[in-house]
Formats: sequence, C-alpha cells, structure tokens
Amino acid sequence: MRVDRLLAMLLMISKKGMVTGKELAEHFEVSLRTIYRDIEKISEAGIPVASVGGRGGGYSIMENYTVDNLFLNKEEAHTFMAVMDQLNFEFGKSEKFHAMSLKIENTFKQERSHPDKWSIAMSPFSMKHEWKEHVSLLSKAIEEDKLVVFDYINRNLEYFQRTVEPLQIAYSQGQWYLFAFCRERNDYRRFKLVRIKNLKLGSPFVKKEISKEQIQKIIQDSYQRHSITVTLQFTRRMGEQLSEYFSKDCIHQTENGQFVVVDQFPYEEGLLKFILGFGKECQVVEPDYLRKELKEYVKEMLLPYND
Repeated sequence: MRVDRLLAMLLMISKKGMVTGKELAEHFEVSLRTIYRDIEKISEAGIPVASVGGRGGGYSIMENYTVDNLFLNKEEAHTFMAVMDQLNFEFGKSEKFHAMSLKIENTFKQERSHPDKWSIAMSPFSMKHEWKEHVSLLSKAIEEDKLVVFDYINRNLEYFQRTVEPLQIAYSQGQWYLFAFCRERNDYRRFKLVRIKNLKLGSPFVKKEISKEQIQKIIQDSYQRHSITVTLQFTRRMGEQLSEYFSKDCIHQTENGQFVVVDQFPYEEGLLKFILGFGKECQVVEPDYLRKELKEYVKEMLLPYND
C-alpha cells in the first residue's frame, strides 16, 4: 500500500540522515517519478523534507524535527509480536521486553486472539536450562554498567577465567555472543554464550565510549584475522543443499557437474568438524595444509576403532 511505503520512506530518511532518490527507488522497487510524487505527499503532510541537489545530495529531514518510529500495520505487528514474545522468553525477567510486549499486544489485542503465524525459537538446545539465567544476568550487567566474571572455554578446549566490561548481546548466524572489553586481553572480544560457564556479576565500571559502527568493524577485523580462504569441492548431489550453508556468491558449478565453494572460515578445530559433517560428499581442495590436517584428524578419529 502507498501509505505503508510513505511511512517506511519517512523512517528510512530519518534514520539515514541523507538518502538519494535512486536509493529510495531501488529499495522500494518503484520508479524515480513515483519517489518524487511520494516526497511531495510527505511534504504536503507538514513534514519538512529538505532536498539537496548535486553529488552527495539527496533527501533529509530538516534539523530539530523528530519522527515517531512506531508505525506498524497489523501484519507487521503480528511479526513483531512473535519476535518480542520469544525475546521476552529468552531474556527472562526483563522489564523492558515485558513492557514493550504489553504495549504492542494491547494496541492489537483483537488480532492476538488468533493463532500466531510466526513461531521463533533462538535459544541453543545445549543451554536450555541455564539460558535464561545467563542472558538475564548479562542484560542486567549491561544496563547497570557492571563487570561480569566467568570461565570461558577457548578454541583449544581450555578454560580461563575472564573479567569483562559487557557492551552488547548479539545473535549472528545461529549463535548468541557477548561483545565486551576483556580486561585480561586488554582488548575487545566476542564470546560465544555456549562457552561461558560460572557467570557472575562484578563491580560497577565506567563504560568506554564506542559506536555501533566501531563494534561492527572490530568484529569484522577479528574475523578476518582468524580466518583463512578455503576451497571445497562437492559432488553434484549436494548442489541443491549448498545454499543452506554458504552464500550463493561463493558457489560455482564446474563443467563436470560438481560444485566448488570458495569462502573464508575461522581457522580452528570447528572448521574440520564442519567439513567432516558433509561426509564423502565433500573434499578440501585448498589450502594444502588444511588437507593434511584433515587427513591426520580422520586418522586420530579411527584409532578407537582399530581393534
């Protein structure tokens, strides 16, 4: 609907600060002429949209004007409530999530009498008993600027105690992480929640100023430092399933019908386990040292069966 597009367009301009007509047209999959008409309608509604021509220009909301973010239609509210219900469950006794859920549910209370279209579960099976306690405690630590102390199992399956300044709980590619400043390493680190044991609240600390963009850059740089480029070859029968595990841009089919994947992976034992999970349908092409490591790993796996 056009009204939904106008509201979404308004929020997009408000969030980004400056957006070109081309960006809006591509995002909403309409023509530039349609975008121009939509901008006129927004301006006619009394919202001060400024237009700047030339390179680096675009549309922006005039300074000191704020936009109310909560424009949800019924379908969006259903989806949002499914996410909020699960987050409220995951985070345990979180007053913030509970309050937000009640506000949205009260606004759309008639629709909530019907079965939910969406069902979302994000907690790892291996942590189902301690999960709420972990996430609730970390959420409390972040809100109150308190240190957290825990035992952490690293890539080499060794336990070390960590004292960290928690900044963010993040969900990425099926895993929950804690992003924090580690006092032992004197640097920012990302910790998998499934590897955290004996979690405890510590004393208050003075939070360091860091932006969302800086956090993302630190995570990306860390991933690059610990990653290697790997070439994997798969049989043709695996072709249809590869998009479940890899980006489509990384998958290429060869002339003989087999498939090749070239991608970056963290260089750790988990990579060998991941590759072995494909069984005989996959083999490492490059790098050569990873092929040798995999062969040695398989030999060690077979030792208990050499009766």
